[in-house]
Amino acid sequence: MPTDIVREDGRVHGKKASEALDMLIIPGGSLVESQSIKDSLVREILRMADAGKFVLGICSGLQVLSKATDIGRLSSTPILRHGLGLLDVEFKPLICTDRVRATIVGKSFMTDAVGTDVTGFHCHTYGKMITHEEAKPILVSHVRRVNYHTAPQDIVSGVTNKQGNVVGVLMHALLDENPSIIQSIMKSLDISAEELREIREVNSKLSAEIKSEVGISTSIKSQNNTGQQPKSPVFLLIVATGSGSGKTFIVSGIAGALKKKGFHVGVLKVGGDIRDLVPALYLIKEPIRDYSSIRIGESGWKPLREVVEKASRKHDFLLVEGAMSAFTGLLNEEVTRPSSTAEVALALDAPTIVVVGCDKEGIEGAVISALNYANVMKNLGIKVKGVILNKARISYLTDEIKTLIKRAFNNLGVELLGIVPRIELEGRGMIPEVEIRYEEFGNKAVESAERFLDLKRLTELATPIGKVSVDYDAFLEKFKKSLTNFRLDMPEGGIEKGDY
Repeated sequence: MPTDIVREDGRVHGKKASEALDMLIIPGGSLVESQSIKDSLVREILRMADAGKFVLGICSGLQVLSKATDIGRLSSTPILRHGLGLLDVEFKPLICTDRVRATIVGKSFMTDAVGTDVTGFHCHTYGKMITHEEAKPILVSHVRRVNYHTAPQDIVSGVTNKQGNVVGVLMHALLDENPSIIQSIMKSLDISAEELREIREVNSKLSAEIKSEVGISTSIKSQNNTGQQPKSPVFLLIVATGSGSGKTFIVSGIAGALKKKGFHVGVLKVGGDIRDLVPALYLIKEPIRDYSSIRIGESGWKPLREVVEKASRKHDFLLVEGAMSAFTGLLNEEVTRPSSTAEVALALDAPTIVVVGCDKEGIEGAVISALNYANVMKNLGIKVKGVILNKARISYLTDEIKTLIKRAFNNLGVELLGIVPRIELEGRGMIPEVEIRYEEFGNKAVESAERFLDLKRLTELATPIGKVSVDYDAFLEKFKKSLTNFRLDMPEGGIEKGDY
């Protein structure tokens, strides 16, 4: 954490940042995509750089310092967002969400020990950096997976200007995990060990103040209500019938709403795409940790057992977001198990909530899909406890129809925990993996959770985790058998006209 917060007007306690600060850190987020940096702040960044003061951009912060970023990953033509041009680099789409080791290959105010390795993680969608003449590489990351595929390679992940005072890095957690980076900054700023101790004392107070707020600049404080905290850490697993159902929106909303109520919430991701966690983390003010990602197959960071052990020490309420469909990857016998969210659900023995999107097949089709999905999961031994219908058009849903839908799920032993209407944002601000405005996304998510979900019942359904173990081979065979035994009961002789 920096010692002071620079406001969007470029000022620190009323003073211009260029006059008040020795160093500025521009963090990750969606600064480029959302174009949220105001002209007054731009002027202060440029003044600091021109004065030889230190400027550090991390991930999206690096893109702010660059010449331009092509954010058109889903577009047939480039969509350019121009940066400040302080670093002679450009960016194109390249997805990487690995924990990585990187080698220091050049000197700057924060990299002095050339040839040594540092650790951190990547969490970016636009990470293909094209360096030009005025940019000097200082970090090279050794990544394992890019664009959802295993493809080991070395990529430039850090650069500096020729003067060495403006630095950009793609890697997160460099300042947290690597004493050599801190030592280089201390040397450059001529900070003594005693001064560093004093800085950290100030930072701890600032950190506590920031973490007490839900979201960014909302003035919404987390309740100080310890009476409702569970005695042991409890878990809820949120799965979906497929990508695009809105798991991330629902998880973010629940996380923010529970944070407001005073829960110490943690969020975990099945698989390696930790970008999905970022909206919730913005709300609950928690960092991505080395256990934030549960390994399935070749994707993810840490084994399930290790994730549960470490996460349980830090939080009292843990939300686990599944990957894609709950069953995606289950039939892949060429990778290490678990290879699907369904296997994680069985191993955790955690209460599982199914999110189903209503935007493509209407609420009628979504109900059918959710009933079938929940039924298959329950027959496989997964503790399906609830269903959330998301992205629904609810204008014609009468109380009678809602009661009918609830009864249908109750007959299966599953609770309908809410029907969330489709939320519209301008542009592409609702797509976490592509282009997102985190503040607006988070506010809408919390508002929807509080208004349309039974949060009290959700907290009651969460339970502690017992032992984390399962016979994955037996589970796979049971799944295969369920497919071969599946049949549709039909009237003898087929369907006649009178059967409609």
